[in-house]
Amino acid sequence: MENTVDQAKKNVENIKKFVTPFFNLAVNTTVYGYHNIVPTGKLILTCNHRSDMDPFVIGSVFPRFISWIAAEYTTRIPLFKDFVEKTGTIPMAIDGNISMASIKKVQQVFKNGDVLGIFPEGHDYMVQNDFSAPLANFHSGFAAFSLRNKVDILPSVIIPEEETITDYPIPPLVRAFMGMPKEVCDIKRRVVYKKINVVFGEVIKYENYAHLPLDKGMVAVSEETKRRMGELQKVDYLKK
Repeated sequence: MENTVDQAKKNVENIKKFVTPFFNLAVNTTVYGYHNIVPTGKLILTCNHRSDMDPFVIGSVFPRFISWIAAEYTTRIPLFKDFVEKTGTIPMAIDGNISMASIKKVQQVFKNGDVLGIFPEGHDYMVQNDFSAPLANFHSGFAAFSLRNKVDILPSVIIPEEETITDYPIPPLVRAFMGMPKEVCDIKRRVVYKKINVVFGEVIKYENYAHLPLDKGMVAVSEETKRRMGELQKVDYLKK
C-alpha cells in the first residue's frame, strides 16, 4: 500500500507540474488564509462544490498531497477510472452504503499522515443547478471520519469573481449509458471559472466534540463546518 501511495503522490506531482501552468492561465486564482494550512499530519480538507473544476482548483494551490473522495459513479466515466487509481482518489458510494474497502483506504490516508479531501455537499449543489444559492445541506460522513479517527478539519471555500455558465458537455442519454444517477443525468448547466478566490479557514479541532456521543458529535461537527464555510464565503472577509 505504501508503494501505491508513493506512486500516487509522484503521479499527482507530475500532473501538477504539467497542468498547473496552463490552469493558471485559464483561471486567475487568489489565495487567502494560506497560513491556516496545516503543513504536516493527518487532516480532512472540506470545500464547497459548485463545479467539476473544484478538485483541480484546490489541488493547484494546496501544497500537500490530497486523497480526494469521489462519487463511485464517476469511475464509469471513460478514462476517469485510471485517473482515480493513479492519483489516490477514493471512490465512495453516494447512497450511504460505504464499502469496507473505501473505509480502509480512508484509514490508510490518516495512517500515512496525509490529507483527505471531501466535498460535504456531495453533488447536491451542482444537481440543484442554482449557482447563486447558498451552501447545500452537508452530508455528515466527513464528521464521522473526523471523530472516529481523531482528525482535525480544515474548511475552505472557492469564491468566484468571474465565471461562465455553460451547457453540460455530456448529453443526458450518454450520462445515463455510463450509469450515472438520474439527478446527475438531469444536470443542465455547469460552471467554468475565470477568476476566483480560494479561502482557507482556521482548523476545526475534533477534540472539541470528542466528549459527545457519535451521532450528536457528527451533527455538531457538520453544522460548525458549514457555519465556518459560510462565513468564509462572505465578501467582507476578502477586504480584510
